[in-house]
Formats: sequence, structure tokens, C-alpha cells
Amino acid sequence: MLRTSFVISAAHPSLPGHFPGCPITPGVITLDHVVRGLTGQLPGACLDGLPQVKFVRPLLPDVEITVSYKFKSETLYQFSCENNGEVFLSGQIR
Repeated sequence: MLRTSFVISAAHPSLPGHFPGCPITPGVITLDHVVRGLTGQLPGACLDGLPQVKFVRPLLPDVEITVSYKFKSETLYQFSCENNGEVFLSGQIR
């Protein structure tokens, strides 16, 4: 199993306009970190798709997320994004 972690800073430029007064991290920003976390550990790998993604709860700024990647097949990884045992996002990367 592969793991990585990331934090989206409250100073990230996408946050002020994404629900003013109660900023949450846009899904595309979170997914970018998930994809880069896996491809950074697999030299030469490239993204072919995200066949399944489920956003479970909003990701607030300055929350450390641990991403776990589980090998499912030669071209498929299952991922889960968590903080203190709470799942924020899960899915598959091809």
C-alpha cells in the first residue's frame, strides 16, 4: 500500500470564492493532490481516468489529509483520503 499526505492552506487562491464566509476546498484541487500523490510514487505512470469518485464530506482548509492507495490491478488503484479516521474522499484511479 502506498501513502502520501497533503494540506490545502487557507491562503490557497481558490478558497475565497468557493463559499465565501465558509471556504471549502474545491473537489478538483483535492483530486489534483490525490493524482499527483500517486503518480509521484510511480515513475512513468500517467492518469487514464478516475472511474469512481465519492466525496463524503467537505474538506476545510488547513486539514492534513492522508491518502492511501491500494493496488487493485495492473491499471487500477483504490484510494481513500482520511483525517483522524474520517473519510473525506474515496475512489479509483486508472
